Amino acid sequence: MVQPPEGPATSSEVEQDSAAPEEESPAGTDAERILASGVFDVEWYQYQAGRTFADPAEAVGDYVSEGRKAGRSPHPLFFPSRFDPRRWSRSETDPLVTYLEGASGAWERSTSPLFDPAPADGSRRPDRAPLESLLQDGDPETLPLAPDGGWLRAGVTLPDVRDALRAQVTEPADDAAASWQDGPAVDTVPGLISVVVTDCTSTSDVLAALGAIDPVARATESRPEQPVEVVLLVPGGRRPSVGLALARLARWDVRVVPVRARAGTIAAVTAAVHGSRGEHTLVLSARNGFREGTLADWRAALSESGAAVVHPLVLNSRHLVRDAGIAYPPYGKDPVPFLGGMHPDSIDWPAPWFTVPGAPVPLLARTESVRAALGEGRSGDLWADVSLSQHVAAQEGRPVVVVPGLVGTQSSGTVVFDGSAQPEEDLLAFQKSWPRVPSGSADLYRSFGLAPVFLGVSALSAPERQRSWTRALWLPADGSAPGRAQVVEAPPALRWAIKTAAPSADRARQWGDFHFANSLADALRSLGQRAVVDYRSNDARFSSYADDVVLTLRGLFAVTLPTNVTSVAWVISHPDEVTARELGTYDLRYAASHSWARGVSSRWDLPVRPLLQCTDPNRFYIDDEPVPEVVGKALFVGNSRGEARPVVMHAAASGTPLAVYGEQWEEFLPPEAVAGTYVPNEILRRYYRSAAWALNDHWGDMRDLGFVSNRVFDVLASGGRLLTDEVEGLDEITRTVLPERGLARFSSAEDLSAVLAEPSEAWYDETSLRALSDYVRKEHSFGARAQILLEDVLAHRAAASVGT
Repeated sequence: MVQPPEGPATSSEVEQDSAAPEEESPAGTDAERILASGVFDVEWYQYQAGRTFADPAEAVGDYVSEGRKAGRSPHPLFFPSRFDPRRWSRSETDPLVTYLEGASGAWERSTSPLFDPAPADGSRRPDRAPLESLLQDGDPETLPLAPDGGWLRAGVTLPDVRDALRAQVTEPADDAAASWQDGPAVDTVPGLISVVVTDCTSTSDVLAALGAIDPVARATESRPEQPVEVVLLVPGGRRPSVGLALARLARWDVRVVPVRARAGTIAAVTAAVHGSRGEHTLVLSARNGFREGTLADWRAALSESGAAVVHPLVLNSRHLVRDAGIAYPPYGKDPVPFLGGMHPDSIDWPAPWFTVPGAPVPLLARTESVRAALGEGRSGDLWADVSLSQHVAAQEGRPVVVVPGLVGTQSSGTVVFDGSAQPEEDLLAFQKSWPRVPSGSADLYRSFGLAPVFLGVSALSAPERQRSWTRALWLPADGSAPGRAQVVEAPPALRWAIKTAAPSADRARQWGDFHFANSLADALRSLGQRAVVDYRSNDARFSSYADDVVLTLRGLFAVTLPTNVTSVAWVISHPDEVTARELGTYDLRYAASHSWARGVSSRWDLPVRPLLQCTDPNRFYIDDEPVPEVVGKALFVGNSRGEARPVVMHAAASGTPLAVYGEQWEEFLPPEAVAGTYVPNEILRRYYRSAAWALNDHWGDMRDLGFVSNRVFDVLASGGRLLTDEVEGLDEITRTVLPERGLARFSSAEDLSAVLAEPSEAWYDETSLRALSDYVRKEHSFGARAQILLEDVLAHRAAASVGT
């Protein structure tokens, strides 16, 4: 047990005493910067370090030299692992120093659930980090909670947080896992859900779990608050003190049950459920999240389905299916994640649920049944969640169901039930519990039209070689890959995999490629095709054996191609990165430029067909609902890319009122010109329509080689007043409906200033804007492009099949 720190150093001294250590170390500069910022709370840090420091300089020096890499937080409002999740312990530059310098949008990142970096009044000092402004100029006791900090009780102050950490490190832990058998089970409370969270090994885990629970329990206009209590299962040797301290400030009851090394996690689950008060128990990992569905939806599904256990469709970090429950091989005993590795959009999911033999976490069941099932014999941690679901189902005589409308996630970290330090012992325990595995797998395969092929070896025959254990190819019963075309269809319903450079993360929505790919997929589906969108991390996903057509939207990155598909390349940007060898690997080739397509076709002796970018007429159309923030201004929507983009800087220099939406603009523009960081694509048309001018620019190679960006099409389709840099082929897009002066464009700063000096009405009247919108939405739609792609692919496949 850590004793409370003593000594003169307090958090307030950090701001008053900013002297560097007497002997400067290699980290001296970092320490000086941190001291000067005021973003270091000595009292907070001392509780984590378990010792006192002579002065703030010594404390900061300890943090810089070893505390940060040990996982300590310098201030309640700054967690290194939250600010820089991937490199916080390995980066040479301290994350707090990186934050204070403000590069690469650092000031817009969330640093603690206790702090929202977006100021309530929309203002922000351009020369100081938001945390510095709060601690030096604002009211640091009034904490603006981050959007994912809604699980904290209202009115939390910095003294509350320090007191919670003091209590966490000084009070003895209650070993509920050791004593639960000494007393009777706790009576349950109708309507309450007990959420039991495994894998709470770090502060990040604890905060992620609490942050995931809050939005699915919180009241909305259409539903009341779902009452919950939370039980955190924490490995005994790795107590995340900061995370558990903040958990003390949650708006729900939160208990902590230690996981004893010899007993394992499933024993801690047993203790937790024994002392839980919920009518229902939800067991999940700190690695799990919720994408669709609320806890009220989970309870409703359990009641309405008549099931013993409810499990969601779970996606992995690449947005592929992690599992839709588990199933078993016809003659095997290893549980296999059902449809693991498949793209979720490629599956015709039955509604509203379907039955499976068992399921891993997350699991919702009735607490009394969970208590009874956990008493069913000995079990190791490996597959203990699957075993629990099967025992609950057997206990109640009801099924385990998967509800596709409930979508969960699992991060890239491992779940405790997926592995074991003693796999052979755990596998023997599982086999002893289930000498005959639950039935239902064959019915499950039939209901999905599958004839899976199982690969690998049985787990018990090679307990140390987990990568070799049983896995499946999810082939359809007719012998072809799922979604493959049948010749009786007209046209055949081919399975298209659209490859993009967008990352498999929430920030993908800020990539133009993401929206472009999804609009193209929708257009292909409207033509009777089956289309999925693969993020960059799914470039070579295992289930690509199911694809008929791979369509690469060639932007920043090349992709690898699976065998036995029709391969299509559509070069939409960064043509300088494309090589003859790369294009030569494709069956069909397109480029969003007439001149580039002609040039490379001749130079490389490879046929490349011009296919310009386009717009989504379902999203971009004339919408006269005004956006007051941009009326009368020149609008630009896009990130700075870390550089002063000329179209924006020249427009600013001209004195034209600007409204810029995007990241990393603060260092280039005055605060009044930065209107926000993001405009949802779903309403972007209103911004284009409302602005006096909609500014556009192109990457240098795209401009020089005639690649007209899709923003040109989106602005025109929205009835916006386009002002773009000169690019070859611009007028050809709308030649039949061009305004008298053509489309407004510029080739230099002087040209841009001259155009901006005129009213936009001098270039576009309302009649021409509507004519442009109608023409672009018809002739340059994703539907028109999809029709060309489909016809060419069908022709190619028909020709390729001759003689086979």
